[in-house]
Amino acid sequence: MNPLPLSADQERLWFLHHVDPGDPSFHLSHAARLIGPIDVSALTRAFQEIVTRHEALRARFPAVDGSPSQVIDPPGDFELETLTCEGPVDALVDEFVTRPFDLARDRLLRVALIRLGPEEHVLGLVAHHIVCDGRSIGILLSELSVLYEAFHKSEPSPLSPLQVRWADFVRAETADGESLAYWKDQLADVPPLRVPTDHPRPAVAGTRSALYPYTIRRPLAARFSAFAAVARCTPFMALMAAYQVLLAANSGQHDFCVGFPTAGRDRPEDDQLIGYFANIAVLRADLSGDPTFLELMHRTRSRLMTALRHRKLPLERLLTALDIERDLSRPPLFQTTFGMTYDASDQAIRLAGLQTDWLETGFTHSPYELKLDIFDHGGEWLMMLVYNRDLFDESTIDRFARDFESLLSRIPDNPQVRLSQLTAPSGRERDQLIDEWNRAAPPARTLFPDLFRAQVGLRPDATAVSCGPVRLSYAELDRRADELAAQLDVRPGDRVAVCLPRSIEALVALLAVQRTGAAYVPLDPGYPAARLAFVLADCGASLVLASSETVTALPGHPVPTVLIDNPPPARPGFTRAGVRGADAAYVLYTSGSTGRPKGVVVPHAALANLLAAMRDLIGATPQDVWLALTSLSFDISALELYLPLATGGRAEIANADIATDGFQQVHLIQQAGITHVQATPSGWLMLLECGLYDPELTALVGGEALGGELASRLRTAAGRLFNVYGPTETTIWSTAWPVPASPGEVRIGGPIRGTQVYVVSDHLELVRQGVPGELVIGGAGVAHGYLERPGLTAERFVPDPYGSAGGRLYRTGDRVRWHDDGSLEFLGRADNQVKLRGHRIELGEIEAACEAVPGVAAAVVAVHDENLIAYLVGDADSDGVRAALAERLPAYLVPARFIRLEALPLTPNGKLDRRALPAPQAPETRFVAPSGDAEELVADIWRELLDLERVSAADDFFRLGGHSLLAVRVTARLRAIAGVELPIMTMFTHRTVAELATVVEERLLKELSELSDEEAERLLDSHGGKF
Repeated sequence: MNPLPLSADQERLWFLHHVDPGDPSFHLSHAARLIGPIDVSALTRAFQEIVTRHEALRARFPAVDGSPSQVIDPPGDFELETLTCEGPVDALVDEFVTRPFDLARDRLLRVALIRLGPEEHVLGLVAHHIVCDGRSIGILLSELSVLYEAFHKSEPSPLSPLQVRWADFVRAETADGESLAYWKDQLADVPPLRVPTDHPRPAVAGTRSALYPYTIRRPLAARFSAFAAVARCTPFMALMAAYQVLLAANSGQHDFCVGFPTAGRDRPEDDQLIGYFANIAVLRADLSGDPTFLELMHRTRSRLMTALRHRKLPLERLLTALDIERDLSRPPLFQTTFGMTYDASDQAIRLAGLQTDWLETGFTHSPYELKLDIFDHGGEWLMMLVYNRDLFDESTIDRFARDFESLLSRIPDNPQVRLSQLTAPSGRERDQLIDEWNRAAPPARTLFPDLFRAQVGLRPDATAVSCGPVRLSYAELDRRADELAAQLDVRPGDRVAVCLPRSIEALVALLAVQRTGAAYVPLDPGYPAARLAFVLADCGASLVLASSETVTALPGHPVPTVLIDNPPPARPGFTRAGVRGADAAYVLYTSGSTGRPKGVVVPHAALANLLAAMRDLIGATPQDVWLALTSLSFDISALELYLPLATGGRAEIANADIATDGFQQVHLIQQAGITHVQATPSGWLMLLECGLYDPELTALVGGEALGGELASRLRTAAGRLFNVYGPTETTIWSTAWPVPASPGEVRIGGPIRGTQVYVVSDHLELVRQGVPGELVIGGAGVAHGYLERPGLTAERFVPDPYGSAGGRLYRTGDRVRWHDDGSLEFLGRADNQVKLRGHRIELGEIEAACEAVPGVAAAVVAVHDENLIAYLVGDADSDGVRAALAERLPAYLVPARFIRLEALPLTPNGKLDRRALPAPQAPETRFVAPSGDAEELVADIWRELLDLERVSAADDFFRLGGHSLLAVRVTARLRAIAGVELPIMTMFTHRTVAELATVVEERLLKELSELSDEEAERLLDSHGGKF
């Protein structure tokens, strides 16, 4: 017989086999224990007849010039392997069914009879998926039963001749243009499913899997089936909808794909033929708008019906047409599949005169991360969950199965309930999320002015604040604040703009404003005049406090101004105003997403809670000395100034020169006896680069995400390290995590005193532990809202359904997830996602991967001209970072350019200034001619196979139009011309001519180094002088 073409799906399996010939993911196997006298001759004849009847079982797949062909061999004699078991039978069966096939040479059905005793055997069979599918195994077992009984009785085969041949199906397969257009439209830009994993995702996905069976008892199965029938859906449709709900609840996603098998046997005569007919169709889940389950089920039914009309398009052709970016860390397009078998009786071996029992083996390999198959056994549903062991633990899958059962039990009674409510945590888990992990101390009652007054009484002569050689005692600071307060013509409830640099005079001004009952609004004199003018007008200040030097930053404003270096006379009879917890302490302006800054109104009660919480966290004492580095317009300055004053310590204020010079800061920390410093990761990086080392120092890091390497370095350089997190709207810090000696995965910890934190869905329903969601914060630290912005306040500050009546939650817009120890992991901004070439990309994920590379001290990733650009601080070279990222990240997450910086640009508040990142220089677009024998050889092969006029040394194989089968042909040509054996995976990890040529040269040099001079000369001669 002339060679046959391969079906498109056979081509895909052929390619995947050559990527990893030892991977048994596409082995279909079955094993059964046989008790009784076995007729080996009848068994052998039965398999011989099956192989003779079904030509797919006689197919081999040799390659011709790197391209596969399908050859059908004549029947020949069937070989039944006979094995003797001398150890655990499971191990022997596993070894048998996982033994690799050689697709070019082997018969792709193997059968073994393992002898355990005179009348006890195990029958094991394994076939490669390229020649059969699940239905084929059922056909094989059914024919085996009939043929064994006949041959055992010395009767002829009772089976009717087959009406069609496998070759007819292969030749009849044609492309379907209408279906291709449908799928390209339906699956455009679909994101991968990101179910939280128990282990870090490998750069290259593995197939080591495990099987977890779980039974849905008959009463529940019957009740759910009846519910589906009333809704005019099959059990498969309803279960598929429920599976999507479970996946959405565990991933936090509303958009993803689920694969589902289709038989592919469209003609009645195909139903008895063994071969690879099955195809995987794709269902794109749509849980948008928080539908009810009934609505989702009807959506699912409609989409399934449409998908089934277009099911004939082979998956491989679909993947090629979609031009999906190759991500070796996960399966393409869909990462999970769902299937249902209504009658599982044909999946059992039955041999006349023998007792047969299915034998479960430990062998499980799957190309998918999660696979759920449900088998209907007489009304009882057996769930078989196959999961990737590199990603998940069995305990997680057990919870997954129990959650699915719980969901199925709730759905029939709640079909009109919104999905966010249907999947919200309940019972013990809900109690843990609301109460147990929010079991912090109650809010503080004593306000900061009273705390400071108490310290003045306790230690009037102790130093309260210093700035270089200038020092003020508690009594002096108290007196000066009273004097200035008496000179300010303001009333309780007013707002006073304070336009002063960080200084002792500025601290006096802040305390003075508080004593009038007014709130202060910090204005950084270094900000642009337009920004200052906007804030001054927006806040409705009744007074400006400035100095003769800083008032020039506020030209032409109409607000009365007091210069602290030339104040007016004191008002007679001034007395301190009484301050209540609800009174505003300060109004701090933050950047708005619309470009218009917004003023956050923070009450005294919120500030008091923050100070008490941080006092408890770090164990504050009167011996503490805090370094005040931060601009007054940055909210953490309040902690640096007020916490030492509230606990009897000292605030050491750094002047402007020191605040921008890391070496001077390190010197000040050493000389001034600083015990506590807080800074952003960028600020800490500067201090470390300037030689900071102080085992007695307590370090607080916040304001930005803390990377693992920086955490390790800081933990070594300082005595104690706390990673703190919080937005201005919840008063400086809301969570804290004491960083351990070996940080590993960095967390932001749990809530501080008087604070509650929850992780919620888009609809503000609680999400499960481990599921990404938005962080919302409640408790005593929540600000009043945005000044004169009622609409925005109502949008971001929402009623708290979980806490006390009247409470509010602030929606941070930050994505986090709970870990099982009650700590939070920061995942990035919800709005820090970018979409690039169809991929949704979290820039923080790439930044974290960069910072995990040795030699990278800090990293920022931005998008420029449709390319990812990485800005790196440290001594790591770009090629090394690129190579390290290629091992950890899919190709589309590896930045196109790397730019070295001496330091990251910072705003005056010490945060990263993304706008100040330098624009990348335009990359070279000129043609780079291949140089050297290896590059020329690779370029020649690519040019021929891709039908191109020329190929640059910098060209990417897949960007030029290469695909998986062409990659196989490239490696075949290299093997034939240069004698170099390259794994197919090399084409995915070394995608340019120059990169691949380097590997070719390395392989040749390694081979030459192992040869004698004479052998090496012969090898080089065999290449025709090419090398």
